[in-house]
Amino acid sequence: MSLISDLTAYFLRVLASFTRAGTPAALTSESPTCRFRLDNESSDTITLPDGRKLGYAQYGSKAGRAIFYLHGLPGSRIEAAAWDELGQKLGARIIAADRPGIGWSSPHPGRTLLGHPEDLEYLAKHLELEEYGVLGISGGGPYALACAMSLPYEKLKCVSIVCGLGPPDIGRLDLTDERRLELLQQSVSKSEGSAQAKDLEVMKDEDFLRLYLRSTRESFAQGFEATLQDGRAMCMDWGFRIEDIRPDLPVQLWYGKLDTFVPLNHGVQIAARLGDRAHLRVEDETHASISGQRMKEEILRGLVSST
Repeated sequence: MSLISDLTAYFLRVLASFTRAGTPAALTSESPTCRFRLDNESSDTITLPDGRKLGYAQYGSKAGRAIFYLHGLPGSRIEAAAWDELGQKLGARIIAADRPGIGWSSPHPGRTLLGHPEDLEYLAKHLELEEYGVLGISGGGPYALACAMSLPYEKLKCVSIVCGLGPPDIGRLDLTDERRLELLQQSVSKSEGSAQAKDLEVMKDEDFLRLYLRSTRESFAQGFEATLQDGRAMCMDWGFRIEDIRPDLPVQLWYGKLDTFVPLNHGVQIAARLGDRAHLRVEDETHASISGQRMKEEILRGLVSST
């Protein structure tokens, strides 16, 4: 089965748990207690030169070092709320934009990976940012590399990618399909005895689940197509080579040995193509746990110090 078919099947399953396409992503009348922000108070939109709307949210310290947060798949600007408190602590201004057709951003049919950095560059000018870093998580990884390729060198100071997907030619070469199936069955098992303890710890965190559901509802706010298009852009030719990213840009790579969604091989091969500009960190973490509080602080601290 192709990557596109895999994505289609996966998102159809995910979408079934949300409201029907076209239903606005609105907050409920209830105000559940949650350590993460679930509101829209930090969200806004700008109008891009082609007339599209770009939705974004800001978290952390408004006077801090600017970091563009590139959300996962599915995901939205709300996902970055998990970094709000840490951003305040470390002096980071976390700016998260919805990709086209997601959340508050207008659709952009036929878009490519390299189109998103153009939107972010316009947002940076709107916010009057002199310098900034980029943080891409999971499905935000390809877009972080696109930013590394095309954002102005005098503005972009550092890129950090956490369990991010590599280009399509990398594939999942380090695991056989049978081994992947075995590990995936373990990780999604309802039996605590067969699931990864690190994943269980994350999935038992009610506040994290509330934030995940809030963010993912935004991902499907305008229907299913934009999220599928987001995945399709990652699985087609990117329009650039990782090797051609400017040689003076530091790129931090964070990958987990226990990750069954984006295997370690992606990080290893991205690092090999980047050469000396890459710093690869490999941890005993899963796809979910590598963004846990301990790792999160180290990741953001590294970005702030380099921006």
